[in-house]
Amino acid sequence: MNEEEMKKMAERMSKIPGVPKPVYFSVQYDKELQKITGKKEHPVIMNEGATFAYLLHNIFMEYPELERQYRPGVLKFSINGIPPKMHTQFFDGDMVVFSTSAF
Repeated sequence: MNEEEMKKMAERMSKIPGVPKPVYFSVQYDKELQKITGKKEHPVIMNEGATFAYLLHNIFMEYPELERQYRPGVLKFSINGIPPKMHTQFFDGDMVVFSTSAF
């Protein structure tokens, strides 16, 4: 399923009572992390209320090499230029940056 199809499906599902609305944002990786992910940036669709901890868990599941190669504290993260807390929630248009160096 491509990005456009995912957006349409998410929009249809959000019209069902009780289903959270979708939130769209982007994740960027620095040059070192691109060697593992193969991506500079990719769009993400999550449910309203999704937290940074949930995103991080999903990224480590998709790219387990990130967690194996970089010990805790080496990877740096920001959401719109601000280091997130694990409970930080996402909003439409947020920009998440994963890096191996400080911002």
